[in-house]
Amino acid sequence: MTKDIEKSYILRKYDGVKLLKRFLSKIVLVALAASLVMPVEAYSYSGFGTKQSEKKEEIAAGVSLNQEKYLSGTVNRAVQVLDISYNQPSLSLELYHPNPLGARQTTLQQALANTYEGHYVAGAVNAGYIPMNMIVKNNEIIHYGARSEDPNGPVYHRAAFGVNKSGKPMVSEYQGATVSYNGKTLTPDTLNGTRDEGFMVVYTPNAGAATTGTNRWGHEIVVENTGNQIDKLLLGDIFTGTVSKITRFNEPGNSTIPKDGFVLSIQSQHLPSDLAGIKSGDKVTFTIPRNEAWQDAEFMLATGPTLLRNGQVQISMNDRSPFAAYRAPRTAVGVSKDQSKLYFVTIDGRQPGYSDGATLPELANYMKSIGAHDAINLDGGGSTTMVARLPYAQQVTTINRPSDGNLRSIPTTLQIVTTEPPKEFVVKDASLVIDSFDSVNDWSAAAARATASIAASTSPRRVGNGALKLTYDYTAGEAGTAAAYVKAKTPKALKGKPLEIGMWAYGNGEEHWLRGNIIDGKGQRHTINFTAENQFNWSGWRYVRAEIPANLSAPIQLEQVYIAQANASKQSMGTVYFDQLEAIYQSSYTVERFSDVPSSHWAQPAIMKLNDQNVINGFTDGSFRPSEKITREQTAVMIARALNLPLRSQPIAFTDVTSNSYASEAIAAVYDAEIMTGKSTARFAPKDLLTRAEMAVVLQRAFDIQGASSEPFKDVPESHWAYKEIDALKANDISVGTPGVGFAPSSSTSRAELAVFLDRVMNER
Repeated sequence: MTKDIEKSYILRKYDGVKLLKRFLSKIVLVALAASLVMPVEAYSYSGFGTKQSEKKEEIAAGVSLNQEKYLSGTVNRAVQVLDISYNQPSLSLELYHPNPLGARQTTLQQALANTYEGHYVAGAVNAGYIPMNMIVKNNEIIHYGARSEDPNGPVYHRAAFGVNKSGKPMVSEYQGATVSYNGKTLTPDTLNGTRDEGFMVVYTPNAGAATTGTNRWGHEIVVENTGNQIDKLLLGDIFTGTVSKITRFNEPGNSTIPKDGFVLSIQSQHLPSDLAGIKSGDKVTFTIPRNEAWQDAEFMLATGPTLLRNGQVQISMNDRSPFAAYRAPRTAVGVSKDQSKLYFVTIDGRQPGYSDGATLPELANYMKSIGAHDAINLDGGGSTTMVARLPYAQQVTTINRPSDGNLRSIPTTLQIVTTEPPKEFVVKDASLVIDSFDSVNDWSAAAARATASIAASTSPRRVGNGALKLTYDYTAGEAGTAAAYVKAKTPKALKGKPLEIGMWAYGNGEEHWLRGNIIDGKGQRHTINFTAENQFNWSGWRYVRAEIPANLSAPIQLEQVYIAQANASKQSMGTVYFDQLEAIYQSSYTVERFSDVPSSHWAQPAIMKLNDQNVINGFTDGSFRPSEKITREQTAVMIARALNLPLRSQPIAFTDVTSNSYASEAIAAVYDAEIMTGKSTARFAPKDLLTRAEMAVVLQRAFDIQGASSEPFKDVPESHWAYKEIDALKANDISVGTPGVGFAPSSSTSRAELAVFLDRVMNER
């Protein structure tokens, strides 16, 4: 958009009858992650129950975004507040509408459309009702609208929000237009609007229509010769003219609107009694009161009802009516007593378990608690939307969770605009933590053709104090692709523009497709892949990365991660774990797959290859313990995986191997394959350490290693029970021994040593 973008300040007409029925039936900054969220004052409000969570961040000079969750019994509330220091020189408040007047766009679309160089929307909320209500700009009535039919509707009482001639935000009452005849004063329902049943409408030439567009079912009084060409309507205008024509009920309507006058149109069989004797030549006066509070104001938007006046709860409608008394999504704007502070508030609703919404009295009391002295309600329900430019984002994104599941197109928005350009996020570190998963309070489970649940886990965990546990059951749903989701209750905003998202994933050996969904700055959803289809198939911890498309607009948000399986024969049940969710900003970023196997470790290449091949998995705490001596049962598991031996769950003859042992099936498999035997007919000794001689025998049997070296190990005589197997390892360069020591057949084998020997056998021969 260019700087000469046309911005209009409009009134949204409120059709009281229809709406009542509807309710009834973004300088360069080098920053560390800890400095990204700047401290701002927290709110403290007990009326919504116990505060479950809060997030506070400064999104522009003078503008902070506060997000809160409350729980009172079974009632949940999610509240979003833009706390605005309106005396900040870089800020301005605008009321925006798409062109032409009456066109609709979402709150997000309107904020993006009104953002251009030097003029950046920092935050916005939906504003007036559908249909549109009254708006005045610099005294000119841009649109008039209509009131509610009675006090049960939100805009029956004439009240408005705007910016006065001193540049201060305010809530105040206003006066409506009148028509006077013969000493009697009548109040039109609207100006230049639809003539509904029982409505009195004044049609003026400034609206652009040549005729009233009405039918025969009413009366029309044409008034001319006011002495003015009525090309606009201003606060304080008084037009007195002469009746030139009267069209009665059942006579053709659609009167021509005079350039220097107006038409008074009443849809009724009978004229109001105050007009009963009207005739051609009579004088009629059309008045738009000056409205001292709003005279010369920058803009005024009629809305309602009021929530606070002069620091006290004052709801300008029947607070027992369904509109006021039902909990629903709400949007409101408030002003501090000294008019230096402005509050945009949204409360999500109609989403059980997330947010139930608020009544108008509840909303009013919340507005009072955060510092508002005067406050007024804006359109709510499915229209309730807040957008904001998060720190280091280039443009605004949706903050709340609209009840319709998507953004509703609306005619007007209130926008807080800053002259400050978006801050550029320059990453000092290669990655930033999105969520440590030490707590899972920010997440929920969902499923498709399956069941799913999440919980916090202290074991296994890879980093920090905990991990997220996802339990799934693909067998419990209907036919088709099954999926289990870990959903962020509020999408996780990513700082700047990361290249990838990474995390630790603990597999259970079953085949899954590990994926995620992100939302770009335009609100579009994208799917990212941490693995290929069926390739989340390992056991234990593995670090995974998903590439973020390079062309996405910021801010980018992570909505969810999930596992999926389309093949019915592979749809099972089980548990997987996730830990340390990260945004990655440098392609060179690496992680140590095992916490105790750095890239400098002598056995690291072999350990990594075998982990890639699902031969070794390490321990649940993310370690491999390379120097630890390997046990016989650990060896059995590694050999069974390396050879992909068939596992059997039937009881085995060894009395020291129980069926619930993690290694029982692998021990049975290597025993059946005649690779490992027991220490005796009844005892396998699973916890005994594996000697290097035993290791040689196991490898020789498992991989049929043959050959004789020209120079056997000096510490392994031909009489040694494992001489042949040890010499075969040397002949095939699988083991070269230790200089000055030899093979050391009686020494225990370390986990790193077995990994290296296995790698040489499997990958280098």
